[in-house]
Order: sequence, then structure tokens, then C-alpha cells
Amino acid sequence: MLKAKPWRRPMVAREHSETHRQASWLELLFDLSFVVAVAQAALELEHALAEGHTGAGIVGYLVVFAAIWWAWMAFTWFANVFDTDDVPYRLLMIVMIAGSLGLAAGVPQIAELDFRVGVVSYVVMRLAYVGQWARVLRAGDPMWHSIASRMIVLTTLNQVGWVLFLWVPLEWRLPVFVAWFAVDLATPYVSGWDARMGGHRHHIVERYGLFTIIVLGESIAAATIAVAEALRAGVEALPLLELAGGGLIIVCSSWWIYFDFSTGEAPARDRRSQFLWGYVHYFVFAAIAAIGAGLALCVAWLTDAARVALPASGVALVIGVAVAVFLLTIALIESTAEDGFELRKVLIKLGGSLFAIGAAVAAPLATVPGSVLLNGLMLAAIVAYGVHEQHRLYRGAPDTPGARRSRAPNATLRRQ
Repeated sequence: MLKAKPWRRPMVAREHSETHRQASWLELLFDLSFVVAVAQAALELEHALAEGHTGAGIVGYLVVFAAIWWAWMAFTWFANVFDTDDVPYRLLMIVMIAGSLGLAAGVPQIAELDFRVGVVSYVVMRLAYVGQWARVLRAGDPMWHSIASRMIVLTTLNQVGWVLFLWVPLEWRLPVFVAWFAVDLATPYVSGWDARMGGHRHHIVERYGLFTIIVLGESIAAATIAVAEALRAGVEALPLLELAGGGLIIVCSSWWIYFDFSTGEAPARDRRSQFLWGYVHYFVFAAIAAIGAGLALCVAWLTDAARVALPASGVALVIGVAVAVFLLTIALIESTAEDGFELRKVLIKLGGSLFAIGAAVAAPLATVPGSVLLNGLMLAAIVAYGVHEQHRLYRGAPDTPGARRSRAPNATLRRQ
């Protein structure tokens, strides 16, 4: 029997204390639509690097991924507070999904600084976002009135700016893009957004975790497809196995580091922690997706090095730099937005970052597959150390069989 419910509900903030709050089916569909865009961005990066267009490829990738990430992030935080799941909400979400698919289709053009398809698709998504805020304003909650008003006005003006951006001369497009995108990023802060006014911390942490899983999945998919093509091309099994094993260890260790050694406390803290945590995840997502592109590039180099314009060290550096960015960003999140600064944890990730770059530079001696495997083993060592520290604290925690000394009854075990 169908469950009776109204087709429209007031757009009011959800409670912090909701039990069993998890991602909705519509949010999962929304995430799925961004999978295509992420895959396209990584593929374009791989092709650009293989053809020797290193600078243009990296810039194009960062620009494309910024648009993907920002459209996803802005609505994810909104939905964390105002997910009514009624008919108007769903229809506006479907419009945003259509915009994301258009953005994915325009990725090759955006990588070449042709923003026409990308801007139209982005504006469609953002105007649907404005429509959601208009519903919040109409609901009449005085706590959200000023924020909703500012978000509507500023986001609409931003879209006017993006349309005008299409007439910017080619030689000015990149600096103008960076400047106007910074204005777009500042909109929530200027509008007075504060996650502590509503929503659910565990839900937003889950949403970021799901997007991390999506990007990790894209890395695995890109590497798997590349390995399959290499097998068809008759590449030697041993170096291919070394490369595939190293890539798998990198992906799985990255998953372990992200999900097991971070607290996810930032969204419930002060605004500075919220914005830092939310915004620097751009580098987490972009780095993980770049690992997938780098693995595919390594397989292409192994299949036919003559078809890849980069030398062995350059190919390996794609993985090394991506791993280094991932570790440094995790260190930044942990030390400034979550646990508080701990020199030991920062030094471990800083050392891992330097090792990742060094292993890539040594690729002419260690070989490209060997460099990837070294990076994987380094990340696995960080995981092993973290597991050891967790177990050590567990054995010393109160009410555990291995407790070695008494502690206060309300002592808590902080995750490392």
C-alpha cells in the first residue's frame, strides 16, 4: 500500500538530533550523476599528459574539477539542512542532475578553455539551487530569512557573471575564471552560512565519505580498464602485475587513511573549521581522481612508451604528486579543523609526501611500476602505524581487558 504524504512541504531546517539520518535515494542518484563528470575530467587529464600538454592538462583538470566539486558541495550542504524530499524538491534536484550531465559532456571543451557548454550547464544547476533557497525564504523562518535572501541575490548575480564570462577574450579567461570563481566560493561565507544552525553532522560526514568512495571507485575503474587494454596488447605480466598491485595498495590505503584516522568533527565546530573542512576536500577529491588518471597513464607508458610524451619520472610523478597532495591535505584537515595540531601526525604525512615525490623521481632506476609499488608500500606503512597506535590506545582505555592503568570514568578514546 502506498504511503500517504503531501506533494509539497514547507522548506524548514531539519533537526541536529535526528536518529538514523542517512543519505537519501535521491542524494545517491545525485552523486551518481557526478560520476560521469569525474571520469571525464580524469580521462582528459590522462590524454593531455600523454600528449605532452602538461601545463594545459593540469590547469584544465583543476578548472573542470573545481566546477564539478563546487556544484556538488554547495547543494550537499543545503540538502543536509533542508531536505524535504517533496515533489518540488525532487524536480529541482532532477534539473541539477541534468546540469551535471551537461557539465560532464562539456569537460573536453572546458579543458581547452572553451566554457560555453560548461557555463550553460553550471548556470542551470545553480539556478535550480537558487530555486531551493527561494523555497526556504518562502517558508518564513526568521532565523534563515537573511541568509536565504543573500544566497538568492548573490548566487543569481554570480550566474549573470558567468554568462558574461563567455565574452571574455581567450587570453584573459583563466585569470578571470579564477577571480570570479573565488567570488562564487565566498558566497556562503558572506551570506552568513553556519552549519550549526541546522542539519546533521553525521549526515554531512557520510555525504563527503560517499563522494570519496565515488572518486576512489573511478580510480579503480580507470586502472582496471587500462590494465585490460594492456593485457590485450600483450604487455609482460610481471611489470603489469607490479603496477596493478601497487595501484591497488595505494587506493585501499588511501581509503583506510581517510575513513579510519579522521574524526569528522569539523562540521559541528566553529565556522572556520566548517569552511576549511568543506573547502579543502577539493584537494582530497581531485588528488584521488588524479591517482586514477596517473595509473592509467602508467599502464599506457608500459604498453607503448613511445606514445607517451612524458619520460618515466614524469609519468611516475603524476602518482607521486597526487599521493603527496592527498597526504598533505589530510594533515591540514586533521591538524587545523579536527583533532588539533599534533607534530607527530603532521611529520608522518609530510615524510610520506616527500617519499612519494622521491619515489617518482627515482622511476628511471626503480622503473615506473616499481615507483608505484613503493608509493603503495609507503601508504601501507602509514596505515600499519595508525592501526598500531589505535590498538595501543585501546589497550590502555578504561573497561578493556588490556587496560594497563586506571583512567577517569568519562575518558574517551580519540581516534587517531
